[in-house]
Amino acid sequence: MKIPLITEIQRFSLQDGPGIRTTIFLKGCPLRCPWCHNPETQDTRREMFYYENRCVGCGRCVAVCSTGASTLVDTGGKSPTLVVNRDKCDRCLRCAAVCLTEARGISGQAMTVDEILREALSDKPFYKNSGGGVTLSGGDPLMYPEFVLELARRLHDEGVHLAMETSCFPKHWETMEPLVEHTDLFIVDLKCLNAKRHEEVVGWPLQPILRNLNNLFERNATVRIHIPVIPGFNDSEEDFRDYAEFLAGYADRLNGVDILNYHSYGEGEYAALGRMETYKFAGVAENPAEVVLPLVKALKDKGIPGITVGGLVGITCNR
Repeated sequence: MKIPLITEIQRFSLQDGPGIRTTIFLKGCPLRCPWCHNPETQDTRREMFYYENRCVGCGRCVAVCSTGASTLVDTGGKSPTLVVNRDKCDRCLRCAAVCLTEARGISGQAMTVDEILREALSDKPFYKNSGGGVTLSGGDPLMYPEFVLELARRLHDEGVHLAMETSCFPKHWETMEPLVEHTDLFIVDLKCLNAKRHEEVVGWPLQPILRNLNNLFERNATVRIHIPVIPGFNDSEEDFRDYAEFLAGYADRLNGVDILNYHSYGEGEYAALGRMETYKFAGVAENPAEVVLPLVKALKDKGIPGITVGGLVGITCNR
């Protein structure tokens, strides 16, 4: 069984499914969406955050670094400047353990199924009272199908509602099929319906995603769609029309659609990970909230139920 690292367990989450939820973020994703706002969940390995504005140049990290990845340079200021060479870093992350100002941080913690269950079940009273539960997110949980299946089975046995946020990326349906029995809600990111653009920009073929999504509906799984609206990628009238026409075929089986307007919250995370060169949306202005309204109208005109819009406070566009 391939064991994932966990980047965060977020309690009292209100945006990852119904009710009050505990969201577990697994580390690892095969897609490379250039606007991704959780870059720390892309790589399957542990990573080091470095927040330069918190560093006081004390040198504790330099003293424990055996590879020379961290050095102090005298720049004539009140204290030396820390220089981090990530090419030399072997990811031992002893530097984060000794940092007194939290200028260093670790992304990725090893946890067993039992440890995750213990954390998640401690919030069970909140789930019961609010109609909530646990959400597996990432990255993409389906990077670890055997691990996730075991966790899903045990949560199911405990009577906990389980939601799973995924792009439905596996190229073989057999990877997803066993999860249908133990997952109460699939929240599926649908990035784009133009196959050529999807593969060029996201780095993954669209066809397996649509096939898996169709199979979920055929198995009577409960499915909710997330549509991220990204400037210059999928925010044209043609894109909106494609979404509406495609989802119309599942209108009577959809749990709903959440429209998520692009934001740049992840830029600081790319900088802290030393990966700004991979963030292709640096400096890209956020869409005005109103840009998604034609998509809302197109979906409503096709009878799509349960439409919500993130970024427009208080707006719920149910038919």
